[in-house]
Amino acid sequence: MTTSLLQRPTPQLELLLWSHQLQKARFDEVAALRFLSNAIVAMRDAKTHVLSPTGRYCVAHEGIYALCLGTIYVHGLLPVEREGSRGMAIQLAFELLEMTIQDLQRMLSANRHLEEMTQGPSVAVSEQTVVDLVALGDRALAQARLVYPDSFF
Repeated sequence: MTTSLLQRPTPQLELLLWSHQLQKARFDEVAALRFLSNAIVAMRDAKTHVLSPTGRYCVAHEGIYALCLGTIYVHGLLPVEREGSRGMAIQLAFELLEMTIQDLQRMLSANRHLEEMTQGPSVAVSEQTVVDLVALGDRALAQARLVYPDSFF
């Protein structure tokens, strides 16, 4: 299989690789496209009302995270699994996608909210919270089209 989607790691990615926060991953175009497909399907599913707002929130969050992993993966790298790696991957991907600081802060806040949901009693999620997260996911997908036109679309 060719590696035409593979991008050269940026200096920032190389530094994170050197510091063992990222690891080299065997690149496969099908896997790269799967990250994108998972993100697109999750954003679509999060817009339906089949699931509860909490379920849709989790689906949207996982879709954005899949896009974040895919953004890093097209450079032949993935995060090392350890505490805080999810937040690091989100921050790194949002920087690579050239998302706004406000969008990064919204996503990091959503990540903290998701962690709270998984660690204690069920935290209510409003419909507006879901709509806001889905809109953020849609913006991230649109930005991926701009930043990586050959890799993602």
